Amino acid sequence: MTDDIIDLNRWRDFNDAKPQRLDDARPWDGAESSEDVKARMLLNIRGVLSYLLPGGVFQRGKFLVGDVHGNRGDSLVVELTGPKAGMWHDFATREGGDIIGLWAAVTGRDTRTGFPAIMEDIREWLDGRSRTLHDDRANKTEAKTPPTDDLGPVTAKWDYQDDDGSLLACVYRYDPPGGKQFRPWDVRARKMKAPNPRPLYNRPGIRSAAEVVLVEGEKAADALIGQGISATTAMNGASAPVGKTDWSPLKAKRVLIWPDKDAPGWKYATAAGQAILEAGAVSVAILLPPDDKPEKWDAADAVADGMDLAEFIATGERQLVRPEKTVLDLANWYATRYAGEAPEQRFLIKDSFPMGVVSILAAMGDTGKGMMTLDLALSVATGQPSSVTLSPGPVAFGGAVLEFGAALIFTAEDDQGEVHRRLQRLDPEQLRLEHPERLIIVPLPNAGGPFPLVVSGKDGPEVTPQFRMLQEQIMRLPDLKLAVFDPLASFIHADVTSDPAAGSFATGLLASLATETGAAVIVAHHMRKPQGNRPISSVEQARDAVRGTSAIVDGVRMVYALWPAPEEHQSHVFKALGETPARNTVFKGAVVKANGLADRTIRTYMRAPTGLLVDVTRRLREAHLSGNDLRDVLVEAITRAAENGHPFTHTGGSGVHSQRHRLPVIFHEIGRNRFEAMVQEMLNVRPPLLVKGMAEGSKELKWLDVPNGPFARGVGQFVLGANEVGE
Repeated sequence: MTDDIIDLNRWRDFNDAKPQRLDDARPWDGAESSEDVKARMLLNIRGVLSYLLPGGVFQRGKFLVGDVHGNRGDSLVVELTGPKAGMWHDFATREGGDIIGLWAAVTGRDTRTGFPAIMEDIREWLDGRSRTLHDDRANKTEAKTPPTDDLGPVTAKWDYQDDDGSLLACVYRYDPPGGKQFRPWDVRARKMKAPNPRPLYNRPGIRSAAEVVLVEGEKAADALIGQGISATTAMNGASAPVGKTDWSPLKAKRVLIWPDKDAPGWKYATAAGQAILEAGAVSVAILLPPDDKPEKWDAADAVADGMDLAEFIATGERQLVRPEKTVLDLANWYATRYAGEAPEQRFLIKDSFPMGVVSILAAMGDTGKGMMTLDLALSVATGQPSSVTLSPGPVAFGGAVLEFGAALIFTAEDDQGEVHRRLQRLDPEQLRLEHPERLIIVPLPNAGGPFPLVVSGKDGPEVTPQFRMLQEQIMRLPDLKLAVFDPLASFIHADVTSDPAAGSFATGLLASLATETGAAVIVAHHMRKPQGNRPISSVEQARDAVRGTSAIVDGVRMVYALWPAPEEHQSHVFKALGETPARNTVFKGAVVKANGLADRTIRTYMRAPTGLLVDVTRRLREAHLSGNDLRDVLVEAITRAAENGHPFTHTGGSGVHSQRHRLPVIFHEIGRNRFEAMVQEMLNVRPPLLVKGMAEGSKELKWLDVPNGPFARGVGQFVLGANEVGE
């Protein structure tokens, strides 16, 4: 990249001459062979090159010049000595050849059709009979002059390169009487036009930069680059067609637009800002030129004024560029959108916390929601149940965990030490370290403190650069299944509890994150105590207790609430389970809002010694079971086992007694004889409650199933691994 002034005498045609016919060439008698002519040229190679390309330089056995047109630079290299003397190569255009070929390229000739004329030109020069190169070209009717000759001499030139430094295009400046003009040259197309798409300036310089300043024009960009600032510009500055510019080099970068101080500059900055956001920039902001600066003031003027550029770029007043909302096109929503099979609704937990959407986990302070989300994240990341759940498979919030992969938690209330202590209680075997990259927990007190994702701006809520940076990182996480933000208030610095617009903006922002990643996004949020401190006794009351109900709850797909159980229910739980009464131990939980399918069971949770709330709903039900109820529970468990591909047998190693750990807790203490007698009774009763079936392809009747179940019909299939059959 350079802003060197270009001498028009060194800048000639663009090698677009029409091919010559042999009968148009000047006569050459062939008395002197081409090899003889080449040998004479090599004997005076420095004179030949100085004549052809006076703008070049001799350096360490090589001749360097910008191109065959004589522009300054070092893309074209000619060997001066050794066996390769006279050989040339243009690294920008990938053209090359011998010294005769170079003569042809510089003079606009084609060696295939005009070779005799080329040889005559060379002989004339070697014999001292040649006119000047300029006059010689002027007399060649076939050689076209560049289409920009009418603008006068070139006053400046800038090179546009790719990330690796290969030349893509050049921009030439002219200063005719009517004002400055610019002309682009597409190196690869070899035409006086802009490439499509148009590249950004200084791509090698901005390749590894985290923050890039976009200015109007190469002159302004060079001024900042000269001060050690990563800067770029689009071809033609504020006149650049935004839609024809390749903005992709700005992906994952923070971009600051420094417009000229005029109306066109601001208009261009806002349009370019939207395009840069769409290209994947982390954030985009527009610097506001100081009020005391004159019209058309730009970055180059700032450098000339001796301005503290670093301070201005870091602290100058700016305006964030927010994505524009697209206009709704009804034609995109015809019934054809809904043809065929409907997509399956996926859940992180069976029938709760859907994938790809935002859900809220609401609870009062000191309930234990942070411990529950941590336990959920462990299950998602490891595929294993917590050591305190006493479950054969991963469970959370009363249901089986269905999705496994990466899990991410941002916690603003717990520091690293507390997180570590909780992990140790939940995962004493440290299964989390088998695939540490799948569990990411960020304790914000140790990571610079909470950071806002949304703030209140002059015109309403605004997304922050921190969110853009975070969003880019989250998008790069492989196989993300869960993202938790705990609590909401630490990340949303806007009045979401009373302002519906702010609440909608915040939930919409998180919803876009869920949609783009496909993960379940869970936001921990607080509940307020009911009026008069009366206990919550219904799902409706629990929903109304969520703070900012109208602004927050309505903006998400699902809300799960946890609240203290009424005292009479607590007493019942302690008595039924034989547990010692303790304060802040028993809680109720349920889905209090869901757009679609959901398990709306009101569950009872009891705090384990680890601090985790464990679902005891089934234990309570089983504690009051009659003989018939107990039989129904066992039939249900055997049914589910067969459906999941893990059937039981009546006796033996796969028998119901040997495998009772896979059954609800109520069966764990039943003796073998009673257990097997209970099953035999259900096999003998008419009609039978249980039957013995066979696996697909087998002839052995031994697997317990219900009539018309898969093994009863002989189509049962085994599935590797162990699944829970009881809750």
